Amino acid sequence: MKKKAWLQFFTILVMVLAFCISGCSQSDDAPPKAAEDEIMLVIQLDLKEDIGLLVLDQNLSGSETSGGISNADRTMLKHDEVLYWTFSRQTYENLPETVDLSVRFRVITQYFDPNYENIYPEEYTVLLNPVSFPADFGETYHITITGDRQTGYQAEQSGY
Repeated sequence: MKKKAWLQFFTILVMVLAFCISGCSQSDDAPPKAAEDEIMLVIQLDLKEDIGLLVLDQNLSGSETSGGISNADRTMLKHDEVLYWTFSRQTYENLPETVDLSVRFRVITQYFDPNYENIYPEEYTVLLNPVSFPADFGETYHITITGDRQTGYQAEQSGY
């Protein structure tokens, strides 16, 4: 009888541990959230082909900066990839809690080594219309980029 009780106890213990471990691994997959002092963009690519780089020309209430996203291993950004971009309040001076955010995306259709000037050959650069909206620090906003080289690319703020 003692053997059966120990077997049941051991089985329950293993099940509880397995449940705890599986719960912990799910939290590791949770998408990142904006910190209190940053604005986060979640950029969903919904394209018909992979792209080389994505450049962001941004304006936060008059403060203009530029940056870009590429893969460190020099591969193309996947057509259905989710990208994350943050604006840290520490980077800018004297910004209010809510800012007027405007982002103009440039799709670079082939891979090039990133450069600080964000200047790439014109024949591989597609300029999208800007996406503008009021943004609060501590919040996350979603943008979807759709299209292809033939029909063009579009960026829009999405509601999810």
